[in-house]
Amino acid sequence: MTDSLESILSRKLKPAILIGNGINRFPSDIGTSWDDLLANLTKKAGLKLTKENLAEMSNTELYDILDLAQPASHRHILQQEFCKSMQNWKPREHHVSIVSWAERHKRPIITVNFDEMLSNSISTNLHRTKSERGFTRFYPWDSYYSNQDIIRPENEFAIWHAHGMVNYTDSIRLGLMHYMGSVQRARSWMYKRRNLLVNYATGKTDSWEGRNTWLEAFFFSPLLIVGFNFAKDETFFRWLFLERARLRKATPDKVHKAWYVTRSDEKNSSRRPFFSSLGIEIVEEPDYESIYTNRLWKA
Repeated sequence: MTDSLESILSRKLKPAILIGNGINRFPSDIGTSWDDLLANLTKKAGLKLTKENLAEMSNTELYDILDLAQPASHRHILQQEFCKSMQNWKPREHHVSIVSWAERHKRPIITVNFDEMLSNSISTNLHRTKSERGFTRFYPWDSYYSNQDIIRPENEFAIWHAHGMVNYTDSIRLGLMHYMGSVQRARSWMYKRRNLLVNYATGKTDSWEGRNTWLEAFFFSPLLIVGFNFAKDETFFRWLFLERARLRKATPDKVHKAWYVTRSDEKNSSRRPFFSSLGIEIVEEPDYESIYTNRLWKA
């Protein structure tokens, strides 16, 4: 018997939540989607692309084409434009409910969104974990929003921005080059001193480079995936989930279960083999209301 969203939220060990752009598109898509932002940037750049052209491209490919169209002196301008376009976005009731649930139950939120609707939905401030690596604006993975300083990312409430945040425009991950940079950075942490992450999971070492970042919560918390399309252009997170599956196979008692929540009419049958191989269970709900306004978000 497969789990329901309510049964997952009712578990004694509550999950961390991975949140995608779907949370911003509910209940009506009113300009708060990445597709809309990219379309506006395409129009600004004067690129004439047909619907067929756009259908052929992933979002990462479209961004890279837009980036190539910019003068060399305007590098990073698209990241800045992307951030400016989100300045007036306001959280809605379901943002408040979901973030408040995580706060009450001391669970981490990892989001691939850049905007601040989650952090603005309740009272939070920007914090940074103590790290020997030193801060970088390009990968602020040890920066988070919370109501207090935290010590254990997998066991405390915080909102982490895995693809970058508007505070640091250089951190925004939009193109394939950006995603490859994220893979390179995370992989160097995980495999520094051969199989470091596996050795950490099995207790052979007491630390690893991602210890004070959202990666700790990603690998070592039960994980509820909401509003995340898992599209083919999600190169970074597809790779991360493959690594999570490998880690779970090597240390099955250390890596928890993951659930992917979707609508029952989303034609998920073709996706099941991929998710099954990653150790992710598909959870089907009848409609988006059942996902984003579920009564247990207020429990």
